[in-house]
Amino acid sequence: MSEISRNLKSRGIGRVFVKESETKTYSEPCFYVMKKIEPLMSDESGVRCRAFAERVFRGRHLGLVHISKSYEPDWRLLSIEEGRRLQESASQMTNVVQDNKVPCVAAMPPLLAVKLQRLGKIPPSVVEAARKVECPVNSASAKEANGFLLLTKHFDDPTIFQVPIEPTTEEKSRIFPSYEVQAADGLILKKKTDKNIYYIRRSDTPGLRWRVELAQKDIEDELLQDADH
Repeated sequence: MSEISRNLKSRGIGRVFVKESETKTYSEPCFYVMKKIEPLMSDESGVRCRAFAERVFRGRHLGLVHISKSYEPDWRLLSIEEGRRLQESASQMTNVVQDNKVPCVAAMPPLLAVKLQRLGKIPPSVVEAARKVECPVNSASAKEANGFLLLTKHFDDPTIFQVPIEPTTEEKSRIFPSYEVQAADGLILKKKTDKNIYYIRRSDTPGLRWRVELAQKDIEDELLQDADH
């Protein structure tokens, strides 16, 4: 992408790019409208850059995104007319991928179910609800482990278009740990943006990762106040 953009007027701002691996895999429109691009001065090869574009993936508008793999060789610049036609096709509902509804419960592994019961971790109400489920195997150990459920949240990935199906009341009664506790913040596992610990790589220490801890906000405020005095 960097090699293409540096040969264009205004570095390709406003032009439409496509990734061949996406267009070959999906029938719906997939493209990027370039908004900002700048070279990485630390890259001597000249193939890497920092780029931001409005992304349309399988007909869905994902907004402004950072392009993480701009160095890959399968980027292609569309002509102005091709880009216009592709953008128009994305506005047609027939070219938009539909949501895929998926369950968010799974059977608890038998050994885990047995162990948790024998340790007294599972509440009696959940055990009673699980006992009402018919066991396909007629053995004491199978019956002991039968009927318990786990809540399986889905990762927050805007490119998979999965919508979790809320469990039924009967299923909720068999979930451990409690459904109410686990689903308090929804059925989607969202990325934490307020963490204060990061792991980074540095060019002068290849093969190593550095742990970076950000100071707490109140500590930083105290330091700034001391500096003012």
